[in-house]
Amino acid sequence: MPNLAPRISPKKLKDSWFRICSNPSEDDEENLCIQIIEGPFHHVVIKYKNFKLDPKLNDDGSINCDYEYDIITAPSNIGEHKLTDEEGEIFEKKLGESLLEILWETANNENRNSNTEELITK
Repeated sequence: MPNLAPRISPKKLKDSWFRICSNPSEDDEENLCIQIIEGPFHHVVIKYKNFKLDPKLNDDGSINCDYEYDIITAPSNIGEHKLTDEEGEIFEKKLGESLLEILWETANNENRNSNTEELITK
């Protein structure tokens, strides 16, 4: 059986590169928002939306996903910093890794049952 676990960076990005936050534009927003807390995109707030998993697994057992994001807020001086293509690619990659990390953490927390009972095999 293929390993369906997402490939997550060994270094946790949560609380080092991003933090989960509420949408500063809308109090009752249901979409996930994060604030970047490190690097050239420091203080940028991103809203993830339209997350979808592909219906079929890849040959290696992995699965592709698509998502979109909006930049909700950005510091007024962010345009003063010349961003390289490499910084943009790193930013995009970390956004995807961050989303996977959040989903993985959420799935593990919600599926844990501290009231486990002994397995019955008879």
